[in-house]
Amino acid sequence: MIDKKTVFVLGAGASCPYGYPSGARLREMICLNEGFWKSYEIYLNKHNLKEKRLEEIMEFRNVFKNANIKSIDAFMANNPKLASIGKYVIAYEVFRAERQSLFGEEAKLAQKTIEYTRDNLWPRELLSKTLFEGGDWYFYLYNRIIEGLVGPTALPDFSDGKLAFITFNYDRSLEHFLYLFLRNLFTEVLEEQIVQSLKKLKILHVYGQIAPLKWQNPNDYVDYKPQIDEPLLQRAANNVRTIYEEKDNPELIEAQNLLKQAEQVFFLGFGYAPENMKVLDLPSIIFQASWVCGTAYGWENREIDRVKKWFVAGFNEKRKEKTTWINPEMQIKIKNMDCLKLLRNHLD
Repeated sequence: MIDKKTVFVLGAGASCPYGYPSGARLREMICLNEGFWKSYEIYLNKHNLKEKRLEEIMEFRNVFKNANIKSIDAFMANNPKLASIGKYVIAYEVFRAERQSLFGEEAKLAQKTIEYTRDNLWPRELLSKTLFEGGDWYFYLYNRIIEGLVGPTALPDFSDGKLAFITFNYDRSLEHFLYLFLRNLFTEVLEEQIVQSLKKLKILHVYGQIAPLKWQNPNDYVDYKPQIDEPLLQRAANNVRTIYEEKDNPELIEAQNLLKQAEQVFFLGFGYAPENMKVLDLPSIIFQASWVCGTAYGWENREIDRVKKWFVAGFNEKRKEKTTWINPEMQIKIKNMDCLKLLRNHLD
């Protein structure tokens, strides 16, 4: 059970424990032949598609690679003419990750298997063996949500607005996880009741979602782990947005309102890229008395300090007229931890 108004801001690292690539891994998979290219050529041959698409993607890959920018989203924002093919590449990679995604014990087993075999792999094999990194925070948070719910119809109540997610990811792993496990926990409850409960939970995709699941939109949905084909990729690519397209995104205002009202904000698997922070008017939009906590897995201390100073500067800019300065150690915790460890140590 979570009693405080809590908002989770999710970056690519939040989906890593379930088989999805981080932003850095996505770049590697696109730029190296043993990643995206090996899989995509098999896909092209299987569907007997024209080479024109391959040539377009090759051009995108080469420019993206030589630009040496870590964020594909920022790259597309700087190169609008290449954004269309970039969205297509993202759609393919997200669906490819979805098809191999795992949850619970299966994800943990995959992670342990990878850790056991990693030292004996050649680099080209290692590229496909670096997924499922990080602790299972979905499992931990889910059990906090259902804590104390006893009985065949004791569904969680999300109508109080105590819990919300703002995600910069395109994948649907969180939505699918919650539906799948609630459906199997409450087998005597009508599916319609579970769906109505879930629909009261705010999960806002700042840059879009590749496609809705059946419980989200029964009239226009894509099943989890679908067969990948051109119509699916084109549809998903159309659902991907870039930073420059956010002016027309109604979810932005809702996301900003959630952050204003939050008592505690957790940044999970988030890279704190300036362009993503700016989209939500972070950090200044967060209420001054809120507790802010975030992951910085694998970061150096100086990198963490820079992010903390950024938060402090944003808060103090908003409070300048009152000449009241906050102590960063009192409200801001940016830790070299994965998502699970951070929640276990700091989630009230």
